[in-house]
Amino acid sequence: MNTRYFLVALTVLLLSQLGLKAQEEIVYDQYYYNYYLVNPAVAGAERCTHFMWTGKLQWIGMEDAPRTTTLSFRTRLRGGMERLGIGAYAYVDKNGYSKRNGGQVSLGYHIPLSGRSTRGYMMKERDISRQLSFALAGVVSHYLFDRKLFVSENSTDIVIANGDLDKGYYFNATFGTYLLMDDFFAGLTMANLVPTELKELGKNEPIRPITSYIFAGYDFQLGDGMTLEPGAMFKFNMQNQRQFDVHLKYQQNMSDRDYGYWLEMLYRHVLDKDNAQPLCLRFMGGVRVKKFNIGYTYGQPLTGIASHNKGTHEMMLGYSFCKTQHFCR
Repeated sequence: MNTRYFLVALTVLLLSQLGLKAQEEIVYDQYYYNYYLVNPAVAGAERCTHFMWTGKLQWIGMEDAPRTTTLSFRTRLRGGMERLGIGAYAYVDKNGYSKRNGGQVSLGYHIPLSGRSTRGYMMKERDISRQLSFALAGVVSHYLFDRKLFVSENSTDIVIANGDLDKGYYFNATFGTYLLMDDFFAGLTMANLVPTELKELGKNEPIRPITSYIFAGYDFQLGDGMTLEPGAMFKFNMQNQRQFDVHLKYQQNMSDRDYGYWLEMLYRHVLDKDNAQPLCLRFMGGVRVKKFNIGYTYGQPLTGIASHNKGTHEMMLGYSFCKTQHFCR
C-alpha cells in the first residue's frame, strides 16, 4: 500500500476514535504551530503532506488545570485533482470536571495566480508562490462532565441543570480563504456558520455567535536562508468580543545541512468593551531536522491569574513529507 494513503487512513481512524468532537477556540489558540488549525484553506496550500501533534498544559501549579492534545493532518491531492487539498484534526481538552473532544474534516480548492503551465505531478511546473485558496470544513463537538468527580450534593449545580452530565454532540461548519502573494500571506476564517445553542452551562445559554479570524504576515528576506516575519491576527464575533495578537518570528533554513530553526514572540490583547486588557505573552522556538519539526512554547499570563500559576507550557512534534520553507505555517 502507498505510504501516503496508509497514513491518511490512519488519521481517519484516529479521528473516528476521538469522536470528532469539540469547541474550535481551544484548537485555534495553537495556530502559531499550524495555521490550518485556524483556517481550513491552508490544507494543501503547499505541495506536501504534514502531520502534527501538540500538547498543552495551562496554568502550571493549579489543581485540575486545562490540558489539551491535538493531532492534525493536511495534504494536497494528486491524480488529476491537483487543485484540491484535504485536512483534518482531532483533539481532547480536559478542564477540571469537564471534557471536550472534537475535530473537523475539510476540503479546499487552490487557484494558482501565475500564468505558467499546470502540467506535471502535483502541479510542479506551476509557481504557487501566488495562490488563492478556499475551503469548507465540517465540525463536530462533544461536551461532558466526569461522573466520577461528582457526588450527590453537586447534582443541582447549574452546569448540569439541563439534564444529564453528557451534553451531547453539536455540528457546525467553518469557511476559510487563504492568499499567498510572494512573501505576503493572509487569511480569513468564519466559524460557527450554523446557529447552535450548546446548553453547556444551563438552559438559557445564548446561541453561539459567528466568529471571524483575520490574520496576515510578511516574510522579509535577510539572506543566507534567514527571514523575519511580523504578523498579526484579529478575532471578533457578533457579541462584540474582540482579541488581537501580534507576533514577530525569526527563522533560518540551512538547506546544505538539512537543518533549520525559528524563534518567535507573541503578544495577545483583549479588546472587549469595558474589559480591554493585556492577556498573555508567549515565547516560542523550534528546530527542523530533516523532515521532523520540534517546537516549544512558554506562555506567561498578564492578567490577575498570573500570580497563582507558573504559566503555560506547550510542545509540538511534526513530520512533513517535504522540506518546509516556512516553519509552522
